Amino acid sequence: MNIEYMTQVKENPVLEGFKNRSFSLDKIKQIEQKFNHGKEFPKAFREFLFLAGDFNNIAFDGIDGIEELQEYAKEDLEKTKQKVDKPFFAFHVYDGLYSVIFLDETNEDPKVYMIDPFEALEGSTLISIPKGGFKENYTFTELVNESIRRIKDNISF
Repeated sequence: MNIEYMTQVKENPVLEGFKNRSFSLDKIKQIEQKFNHGKEFPKAFREFLFLAGDFNNIAFDGIDGIEELQEYAKEDLEKTKQKVDKPFFAFHVYDGLYSVIFLDETNEDPKVYMIDPFEALEGSTLISIPKGGFKENYTFTELVNESIRRIKDNISF
């Protein structure tokens, strides 16, 4: 696969002793079939999965892997009786707050959004853009690059 967006992931296969493990193109196609009706993910996200989908050194997945993370997100939405009307793919979770890309957007490098079903249950917004230490409206590549920079510079989030 030609890497256009995830150059920082490619150049940093090991960070703080953690080594990225990739998904094969066949595995990526299986995940696209399962979670996106066979339609390809945005290019930047496909590159990420190709370089670091099975395990990544920037903690962009769940403890049980990226596929199981989709099930956790759906379960949390069901528990809180929240609904997201757009198809999404979660790539990170922290304390019930999911980082996602929307799969119906057409950009090769999609914007990143946050889904917080438990806060929405309390009256907050279900879907938002990252804030607080992050610039607003990060693309997936910008968020990945910023995460790598912070790890290399030993800066907490």
